[in-house]
Formats: sequence, structure tokens, C-alpha cells
Amino acid sequence: MLLAVTAMVFSDYPFTEKEITEKALNLTSRYFQDFAHPETFVLYGGRLSTKDKWKYKIEDIKAGKPDPWGYGSRIEDTGLHCGHMLGAFLDAYAARPDPEIAAYAKKMYSALKFIYECSPVPGLVPRGPHPDDKTALYTDSSMDQHTTYIISMAMYALSPLATAEEKSFIKKSLDETGKRLKKYDYSIKQPDGVTEAHVGFSWLGFNSSHAQILLPTVYALFKGTADDFWKKEYERLADEETGKRWEFLKPGEHITLNGHPIYANQNCFRGNAFYRMLGDPQKKEIIRGLLTQCAEMQMAREYPNDFFYKFSPAEKWEALAKECGWPGSRLVSAEQAAAMYKPEFLAIADWQVRAMAKLAHIRFPLGGYHMIVTSENEELIKKYLPVIWSLMNNVDLTKIDDGETNYIFSAIAWHLYSFYFLHK
Repeated sequence: MLLAVTAMVFSDYPFTEKEITEKALNLTSRYFQDFAHPETFVLYGGRLSTKDKWKYKIEDIKAGKPDPWGYGSRIEDTGLHCGHMLGAFLDAYAARPDPEIAAYAKKMYSALKFIYECSPVPGLVPRGPHPDDKTALYTDSSMDQHTTYIISMAMYALSPLATAEEKSFIKKSLDETGKRLKKYDYSIKQPDGVTEAHVGFSWLGFNSSHAQILLPTVYALFKGTADDFWKKEYERLADEETGKRWEFLKPGEHITLNGHPIYANQNCFRGNAFYRMLGDPQKKEIIRGLLTQCAEMQMAREYPNDFFYKFSPAEKWEALAKECGWPGSRLVSAEQAAAMYKPEFLAIADWQVRAMAKLAHIRFPLGGYHMIVTSENEELIKKYLPVIWSLMNNVDLTKIDDGETNYIFSAIAWHLYSFYFLHK
């Protein structure tokens, strides 16, 4: 009887064990070949074969151009990409230990360590560095770079892969990073200790958005350092105003997503790690509910929203809607965006409209899928397995030049791998 039930359950999967394993390995092999530095393993936002054509050169970066935070430089999100991939590898390894997955996780640890050690200031996680010069980086960093570094390294320290030496480095670097954040009221300052980073706002506000950043990060500082200082700091922040921050983590109408429809998935990484590190079953259930609500909200949001519409001229949005056959001026959901994807969108003649089509029909739903596979909600994940698998098999990533889309495809594959083997 058990065998019959097991067979029925596994027939619900749109892929076999062999197919999901090969998909994850093949996506990652190609991704690393194109976007990872061969020596440092740092993951970049553009193919390294094109780095001589990157718009901003080493001297530009050292001069803080095009701006101090380096958007468009291809090095602005190295820590984010490495940290999210490390989390995906650890998720997969926990479900089914494999030496190849372990080797990838070790590479991501090394890459994050390298990024941290390039910083001119202890405790500041920089953007970069440039693949040809480790002193060419941006010190106007962000909330995402810092939280991803802290959380991914804490997860690695808690894994069976971490050596005593690696744990020692993690403890030191996390303590430095955490205490620098705490010194500035959990905001991120540039090296002068005065100028706030572009995305360096304080996380101490009593609202859902700040609570979703602050509590997972400080808890990771405690778990990654095993230091009572951070345990007490987490408890202080969690208990402040009679536990108000935990109230903001409970699902409800007060929950909001990142206004940018492309980047809402970054928060699911923090929440998922928090869920996995927590021991209290009641608190875990709160976070699972939060992750589920956020994933469902992302899948149901329209595109472009009012915030994102302003980034492109109205005539380009009109051209996009016409080229891609939208039924109206906007897509009503991420589900609709994925369902309408066609491979020929990657060959649209107008390069701006082509880029917009990639965002609308690949990157936008992909972010929602990333949130779904990290939601810890078995039924929600099963519901979307067919459409996730379909998109993964219908997009030619050789025609996608940005590292972000490539890394998310690989990360999702490993989370699916984990889900499959955990439920086997």
C-alpha cells in the first residue's frame, strides 16, 4: 500500500529524479562557466567573456562612477548572487548530500570570504570587486548585500560542511558586520561613518518591512557566531514594545512587498533562512504563513505597477504590449506573464522592447517562483511545479545576458531538487 501511495505522489511531479538532478547540474555548470571568476568564484552580473565591453572600467569604479553604488557596473550585486546561491546549495545538500553540491557550496563560501576581505573597512560588505582588480569596488553598499552576507554565512556555519577554521572566520566577520550595523542603529554607512548608503536606511522601524529585515538578520548573527551578545540583542529587539515586531511578521493586511516588482524575491531569502534557523514551532509557523502570503501576493500583482512604469517611456510600454500580445496595457499577474511567454520574445528587433519583454515575461514571474519554492508551503509549491518546470525548459539562457536571471534559474533548480528529495 505504501508503495502505491508513493508512486501516486511522485506522479504529480513534472520531472523525474534524473531530470531535476541533470537540470540543476547543467544550469549551474553553464552559469558558473559564464559568470563565475575562475579563481575567486565570485559571481558577476555579466558574462566574464564580455568584461572588456562592460560600460564602467576599473578607473570608473575607483572614482565611484557612474554613482557611488555602482548600478549597471555588473559588480553591484556580487554578494547577493553568491549568498543566494550558497543558500540554494545548502538547501539541496541538506536534502540529499552530494560531493558536487558540497564543492559548489565551498566555492560560494570562498567567494563571500573574498568579497568581505576586499573591503577597506571591517564590517562593511562592499559591492564588487571588479574581476581584474580587487581594489576596484563600491563601498556604498546596501541592505541586501549585508543581510545576504550575514544570513548565508550563518547558514554555512550551521551546516556540516563548515570546518573549524571557516567557522572561526564567519564568527569574526559576522561580529564585525553586526557591530558596525548596530553602531549606526542598524543602518549602513559609507566608510566615513557619516554618509548613509543609497540603500542604507535603518531597520529599526516598527513595521512589517523593517521587521522582516531586522529580526532574521540579528537572529542569524546569533546563530552564526554562537555568541550570547547577539542572542541577547535579538531578544531585546524581538521583545521591544511587548513583541511588536513579531506582530508585524504575522500574516495580514499590513504585509507589503518591495515596491519594485522585480526585486520582491530578495526578502524570501531572509524569511526562508529565518524559518530554517528558528526552533520554536509556533514562530516557524508564523514565518511560513508570512512566506506563503508574500509569494501569493507576488504572483497576483500587476505588471508594470505604477512604481515601475516610470522607468520606461510610455511609447515603449505600448510597443511592448503590442509585440507580446497583451490583452490590455498591463499584465494582471505574474501567472499571466509566464503563461504568455514565447521564445520569439528574445528576438524582438527593438533592443529596449526586447529587454523589457525579458523582464516582463521571464524575470518578473521568475521572482515569484523563487518566492514559491522558498515558501515552505508544500501545497503551494506543488501547485506551481508544472509552470515553473515549463519556464525552466522554454527559456534559452544563452540569450539572457544578465547574471541575475541566470542565478535565479539555478537557485530555483536546486530548491526544486531539495523539495523533491525531501518528499521522496
